[in-house]
Amino acid sequence: METMLRVITLGSIFAGAIVASAGNPILKKGDPDFIYTPDPAAEVFNGKVYVYCSRDVEGATSYSTMQDYSVLESSDLKTWINHGVVLRPRTDKGFEYADGQMNAPDAAYKDGWYYYYFPYNKTYVGVAKSRTPVGPWETAVTNSMATIFDPAVFVDDDGQAYIYGNDHKVPFEESKALTKKGRPKAYIYGAKLKPNMIELDGPWVRLTHEPVNEAVHVFKRNGKYYFHARVGGVTKYWMADAPLPEYAEFKGLLASNSPTSPNHASAIEFNGEWYFFYHRGDVNNGSAHRRSACFDKMTFRDDGTVEPVKYTLD
Repeated sequence: METMLRVITLGSIFAGAIVASAGNPILKKGDPDFIYTPDPAAEVFNGKVYVYCSRDVEGATSYSTMQDYSVLESSDLKTWINHGVVLRPRTDKGFEYADGQMNAPDAAYKDGWYYYYFPYNKTYVGVAKSRTPVGPWETAVTNSMATIFDPAVFVDDDGQAYIYGNDHKVPFEESKALTKKGRPKAYIYGAKLKPNMIELDGPWVRLTHEPVNEAVHVFKRNGKYYFHARVGGVTKYWMADAPLPEYAEFKGLLASNSPTSPNHASAIEFNGEWYFFYHRGDVNNGSAHRRSACFDKMTFRDDGTVEPVKYTLD
């Protein structure tokens, strides 16, 4: 049953600082209200780019300190609004079900609501919702809506929504339920969502022959569906003609490992160009546990395959 508890964010320690940012990373040490912004999930809403991120804390030496979520906004990919921390599931009212380590999120829009999907305790998926892309956020569920690692949500052109991820780190009994074959390698999985955006509408479907590590994301271009994830030290991708193919076709390298950090990426089209969002740990006095969001252009070959992304500080 959906819980309607309002989260008031006026007490946030960040207040939407305007950052004139030329070049990578998006936020830079010395910017107003600087924060580390790993796991960037970029979305285009109402002609603007919103980047939904988890957060690394100053001095972090592990991922266990990841406990809240942030949003960046831009209308031109040059000047950014840093909305800072907008969702703190471990302390915000209505999210009492959420605890533990909170990894990469995603966001989606449907029927007047923006949904912020966030993992808690690594593999359980909580959901917040808002009437605006940046909040204030209220809980949309009273408990985990699914069990998957690194949830990614995609709304197709016909309005049907899907959730994706992989079964890496999913608890053993629930992992058995995914595959019916005991503990598997970690593959890309997908499932339909019901119109309410907070319930599965059918079983999980395995989408790849090849195993992956984490960081699943999905986008669509010219009628083709692209699935990408981190595999070992690089990001690889698959293509298909449907959002839940029996098996997507493996295509190869999408991007090398991001500097000083295992990659987590997303892709969007904005003003006729494609962009690859990712994080890196070699900037802002960072590390593998203090990462900053960046983006670079994507280019496609005539057959729809992707030219491997080149990381820059431009």
